[in-house]
Amino acid sequence: MAFRRSQVLSFLGEGGYSVIFLQETHTDPTAEDSWRLKWGDRVYFSHSTIRQARVVTLFSPDLRPEVLGVAEAIQGHLLHLRAHIEGLVVNLVNVYAPTSGPEQLQFYQQASAFLGTLDSHECLVLGGDFNTTLEERDRSGTEQWV
Repeated sequence: MAFRRSQVLSFLGEGGYSVIFLQETHTDPTAEDSWRLKWGDRVYFSHSTIRQARVVTLFSPDLRPEVLGVAEAIQGHLLHLRAHIEGLVVNLVNVYAPTSGPEQLQFYQQASAFLGTLDSHECLVLGGDFNTTLEERDRSGTEQWV
């Protein structure tokens, strides 16, 4: 697992990305040091005991935002960073939605309530894996999605 993580971080480091949202990272608190050793100190985690969760937000070493706040709004599924970046206050929201319908419904209700608490005058960057299909042909299983 560490070799794969190292490969991914090397690839991302060469890509010129400023902010990176990762989902289903299989991270836990014991792995944080190895992430920071490879990437640097601009790594933010939301761990979970559930395997189909866990998100990580990375800032490029070239981008030095002033992080104003970090919140695991929904542990392992929704990580919020509020940062001052190049003169703007930006809300970065990294999402990894559950895969089952009932869990998704609860997740989206909680996520919607959380997003409603953010200042509408500040920038919002919302990204991640929403685990939602809009058309039947895009589904691999039989479960109906929210």
